[in-house]
Amino acid sequence: MSTGLCAVELFAGAGGLSIGLERAGFSVVMANEIEKDFAASFSMNHPNALMLNRDIHEIDFAYEAAQCGHTDITLVSGGPPCQGFSTVGSKNRKDPRNSLFYEYLRAVAELNPSYVIFENVLGFKKMYDGEAFNILTRELKDLGYDFVSSILEASDYGLPQKRQRTIIVGWKAHLNPVLLPLPTHTATPDFFGGSPKRSLMEALSDLPPLEANDSASGYAALPLNDYQQKMRGDESVLTEHNSSNYGEKMKEILSLIPPGGTVDDLPFRLRPKSYFGNTYARLLPDVPSPTITRNFGTPSSSRCVHPFQNRALSTREGARLQGFHDSYRLCGSKISKNLQIGNAVPPIFGEVIAAEIVKSITPERAYPKQA
Repeated sequence: MSTGLCAVELFAGAGGLSIGLERAGFSVVMANEIEKDFAASFSMNHPNALMLNRDIHEIDFAYEAAQCGHTDITLVSGGPPCQGFSTVGSKNRKDPRNSLFYEYLRAVAELNPSYVIFENVLGFKKMYDGEAFNILTRELKDLGYDFVSSILEASDYGLPQKRQRTIIVGWKAHLNPVLLPLPTHTATPDFFGGSPKRSLMEALSDLPPLEANDSASGYAALPLNDYQQKMRGDESVLTEHNSSNYGEKMKEILSLIPPGGTVDDLPFRLRPKSYFGNTYARLLPDVPSPTITRNFGTPSSSRCVHPFQNRALSTREGARLQGFHDSYRLCGSKISKNLQIGNAVPPIFGEVIAAEIVKSITPERAYPKQA
């Protein structure tokens, strides 16, 4: 049932941000994603949304919205890559108006939503000497939006993973301002209040152990905490909990990594010729995981080896740490699924940010105009 709050997601990936928007009360009615597996995953889990699986440069968003009967869009959200700002030589830059970044702004102009969410990498504000941030905010102002921006940390909102993103929320200047969400979880709850940050094993401890080249379809235990209950919902069959097949050398490497250890703990004969310090590194069980990347299933990638088992994370474990519930289905190969998970915006960001937009819409939450 539609709430009347209609959202469009750009550069949607597998739909992580849309999960959060829907939890906050929005109906995602349209999305754009160029990668076929990503778009198929999105459509499988958001069947009521129109998926535009093609190059964003070719899309007339006003036309598509009218075609699907949604001309009154409340929110446009998304996080465009910024390849258009890549340097050419030492002084020249590509025109940002040719970039995916600018396609985001074109979609906003065509759809004219009441609110926008822009998310991007931690260093977005300083990217290209601030050029990207300055163009974005200037264009939003020209389109009639006020905005607020900050860097948000996912573990501050209950995700069992450290992940920082630049968030910009805009609203039409005649509307009530939107506040960014306050943290709900802290490493020192006794001092600051709130809940303790969730640890990696709080997210994963109900999943059965795996050997190399192994999989499991049953849970190891009933949900052991509220996060596991939220992720599992009514699911009784475990999916995507699988491990890769390793050769004998890799098995030896994994068996020799101590708790919390890294490549530096391996014998010299097993170390690669060149490496980063967090390769072949075991995750710590009692704190949020580091940022999940697209290669979280590869032991030689940045820290992604299970705290107690001699393997990298399974697809399901990566999904849990990103906040994808267990009923969420992914299309494509294991490599593609891990890529979709690693590249996703954690749903919690969409949920807590969109919840603040909903509050600003509610009459009793009419914030005073800011100077």
